[in-house]
Amino acid sequence: MGRVIYDTLMSPEGNGFLFLQPGLWRGYPSLMLEISREAYLSLALTASQLAKQNAHMGVCCWLAGSGLLTAETLEYQPGTSPEQIVGTAADVLLSGGVVVYPTDTSYGIACDPRIDAAVDRLIEIKRRDPDLGLPLLFSDYSQCESYHAFGDLERILAKLFWPGALTLVVDARPDIPPSVTGKRASIAVRVPDHLIPRGIAAQIQGPIVGTSANRHGGPSPFSVSIAREQLGDEVDLYIDAGASDASKNSTIIGVESGTPANIKVYREGELSIQRLTESLRVDGDALRFWTNRIVYADM
Repeated sequence: MGRVIYDTLMSPEGNGFLFLQPGLWRGYPSLMLEISREAYLSLALTASQLAKQNAHMGVCCWLAGSGLLTAETLEYQPGTSPEQIVGTAADVLLSGGVVVYPTDTSYGIACDPRIDAAVDRLIEIKRRDPDLGLPLLFSDYSQCESYHAFGDLERILAKLFWPGALTLVVDARPDIPPSVTGKRASIAVRVPDHLIPRGIAAQIQGPIVGTSANRHGGPSPFSVSIAREQLGDEVDLYIDAGASDASKNSTIIGVESGTPANIKVYREGELSIQRLTESLRVDGDALRFWTNRIVYADM
């Protein structure tokens, strides 16, 4: 997507025009849009408010949420190199945009969690309660370590099931913004078994938001069409990799305090608790730090 150079003009008839130049917005060499007087005034206000920060990104976000532009779709064929698609998606996120992307479970919706305006926009698109916080997806375990100091059992779980369909609820560092944690002292983290989200996280050198690409409470999107039915053109980019092989979302667990510790299940998903416990019971390191007990959270 890149940075957008823009200008506005009000005609004598009261019609507003928006010029995008030199046209890095969604690949067009240049673009002129006729907009209503109300939209013109809103855009002028947005640009004025953000001029001292990053007005171009602000205008991009305003345009994407205004219905003036249609979301782009890129098709990815599994087994081929994702480099070009990953690069495009990374540019969108770094510019404050929102992307729908495939994972090893359901399709996710991402922004760069370091950009507060993008987080606010994603929460609005999903109609999600901001107090719930947002899960994060990482390129690998080492990238995730910059957000959380793993305990012994957490490290073993990550070693056994990452990349994969296991989300860990872990203590949040004090400097993680409340837009990510919500009103919780924890965050949900995962390394998915899919090249697209891991590649994007590597490209932007940080995690991406990893919540499902649906309206809050809506059907889980195991194909991009289900995501688009719910989110429409409110996002900037869809990456279509076909229907997911999964039929459930990721499994969510946490490790309780103490050594050895219990494992708490918040949601059983694509990774069955039976498979999880069977894997732990044949791992010598796990048996040192796990009580052999599974407890279920009150949901």
